[in-house]
Amino acid sequence: MKQDLHIVGAGLTGLTAAIEAAERGWRVTVAEANPRPGGRARTLAAPYRANLGAHAIYVDGPWWAWLEGRGLTPPIVEAPRHATLVRAGGRLGPWPAELSQAIAALPTEAPAEESLRAWLLRHVDARTAEAIVGVVFIFTFDHDPGRLSAAFAHQRLRRAMAGGVRYVTGGWSTLVDLLAERAAGLGAQIRTRTRVAALPAGPTILATSLATARLLTGDRSLTWPGARVTTVDLGLRADGGPDWFRVMDLDDRIYAARYGLADPTLAPPGHELIQISAACAPGERKADAERRVQRLLDESWPGWRAALQWYRSALRTDCTGAVDLPGTTWHDRPAVSRGDALAVATDQSAAPGLLAEVGISAAQLALQQLGESPRLAEAHMRV
Repeated sequence: MKQDLHIVGAGLTGLTAAIEAAERGWRVTVAEANPRPGGRARTLAAPYRANLGAHAIYVDGPWWAWLEGRGLTPPIVEAPRHATLVRAGGRLGPWPAELSQAIAALPTEAPAEESLRAWLLRHVDARTAEAIVGVVFIFTFDHDPGRLSAAFAHQRLRRAMAGGVRYVTGGWSTLVDLLAERAAGLGAQIRTRTRVAALPAGPTILATSLATARLLTGDRSLTWPGARVTTVDLGLRADGGPDWFRVMDLDDRIYAARYGLADPTLAPPGHELIQISAACAPGERKADAERRVQRLLDESWPGWRAALQWYRSALRTDCTGAVDLPGTTWHDRPAVSRGDALAVATDQSAAPGLLAEVGISAAQLALQQLGESPRLAEAHMRV
């Protein structure tokens, strides 16, 4: 007989866990509080198909290989060959070639015990160090990446500079739909609008945020540093726009991308979708971060206010994965296994990877730690 496995959360982590568990012989039930699967990878309906925050997928990572092996890779696009504007040292201009050279010349390894800023200052001048710290914001979302572990930041910097970034055509719901369909096809039951108030009986994977897992378990050790980010999404008329695809404000920790240029299906004809992330320092209000974003837009796209058709903003806390401080690595984050029948798989768990890849790795570890699959157990019993 197949054994039951309960998964709480139908985001990317929960759906990946459901597919792999069903492949291994579990009888899977997934509970999702929202009306649709996806978690933080949901995409709004038309006319502006914005993700819940900026999203990219890395095709050089282990999760992409997992998707390829199952024929689940979504249609993707590369960044268009428009300019990238960078603000560094108070000046807005093209991406400086010397910055790429400085990053490429860094040692291949960095220490976990030292902060990124301190480590950089042993290899480059102060101005270049601060510019590199600003670049690290783009994939950590931290308000001051210079305070993070040098090993943590540098590993992600090397991944980001390797050129594996792609965008999912139609928004991330395209990928979510593929995962949900495969999970259902393997027999998994995905129950939406189902809010779990207590831990299910039997083997369970909490594929949620650490905060939700902490609430369900009462385990106060389920905590780890994260980031606060204000996201701003804009729908604009495309006529007369500037000639850039993205703006990286390395001084003010803001990233803006015209996703509608990469994927025209995200906005109506003649319109564009822009998604922006701005790091928030502790205590900074969303309104203050929005004003910083608007000042950057005023400089980089002077006509954006007249072209504005749609506007949305939100303050997001601990939604962008783990950040490791000096003296810590992913091994020090909350363990995936919480006993014989419970696992916690989040993007802040003790698992390797970049951004969402951490949750995927945690889900795979969870399945290993919950014991051998029912199918294998049945085979052993027959022997």
